[in-house]
Amino acid sequence: MTGEVAAGEGGVQVRREGSFGVLPARTATPLAMALTELVQNAVEHGFPEDSDTGTVTVTAFRLGRRMSVVVADDGTGLPDGFSLDTSDRLGLQIVRTLVTAELGGSIEVRHRARSRGAEAVLDVPLTRRR
Repeated sequence: MTGEVAAGEGGVQVRREGSFGVLPARTATPLAMALTELVQNAVEHGFPEDSDTGTVTVTAFRLGRRMSVVVADDGTGLPDGFSLDTSDRLGLQIVRTLVTAELGGSIEVRHRARSRGAEAVLDVPLTRRR
């Protein structure tokens, strides 16, 4: 739904690959909020306004007691010198707080290694937090 709303009339498509499985609310809620912001950012900032094509892919997979989620786009990529740690964008600051403080995980935002665009990589533990 986020992709449809953010893309508007443009040709950017949002796809999902993999499975999140069943998650407790204490994990699902902050994860959904973080992913909503990341997908919206990718659609809004990753492609020029006149772009008639583009794809944002959300890939989720579990490995043991951890979940990895990658939000990747094939758009224009990150600005030169971009750093999540020094970004002043409120949405990204909120995402970082949700992932690190609420979920006890980590996030990295980077240029895609093998193609154009950017990706946000989340690593989240699936164990109970005390």
